[in-house]
Amino acid sequence: MALQPIGREGGSLADIAYEQISRAMLSGDIKPGSRLVMDQLATELDISRTPVRDALLRLEREGLIEPSGRRGYVVREPSRDEALQLYEAREAVEGFAARRVAELGKPALDIVAAALEEAKVEDQSSSAAVYLSHLRVHRAVVEATGNDALVALFDDLWQRARGLYFFADFLAHRQAAETVYREHKPLLTAMRKGPDEAFDAMRSHIQEGLAVHLSHD
Repeated sequence: MALQPIGREGGSLADIAYEQISRAMLSGDIKPGSRLVMDQLATELDISRTPVRDALLRLEREGLIEPSGRRGYVVREPSRDEALQLYEAREAVEGFAARRVAELGKPALDIVAAALEEAKVEDQSSSAAVYLSHLRVHRAVVEATGNDALVALFDDLWQRARGLYFFADFLAHRQAAETVYREHKPLLTAMRKGPDEAFDAMRSHIQEGLAVHLSHD
């Protein structure tokens, strides 16, 4: 596994261990069926077993791993139903957000436009970098609504390990090597047209990702 020793500054060790393991799943370094042993992870991360245990318990609560043997876990293969539920939830949250941005008009549209412009110059050399670029564009749409509760729902869907994992699967099987900017520019165009167009465009965009995922089951 491509895990790096954790430094002793910034954030709790359990949170950093969780992020490192999650990112290894996103990059494909840790694949479905992989066995995660607490002692081995603690050695690789150069920390004690306690924060590793806490990170693994968090991943277990999210349904990403399951116990397997003494002090060990195995990475689960997400089911078709889990994928459907995740993408349906995204349609509800992000589809509504796109509609609301269209209703709010220029101030909200400008926030999305700025995020798209930033995507033009962001690093996209790795799956993790592309994930973050996608996240920032989609989050900008939700942030532009000014609805903090909606942003919290978005964060729960995208920033959990399961969200990372499904996104990694999408990246691995995507059929076009388009930039994040080109993929998402049509969403802004639709938002400028009107609420219904915005909702339909976001829903179609999310469904395209689901179709890629399900086509490789």
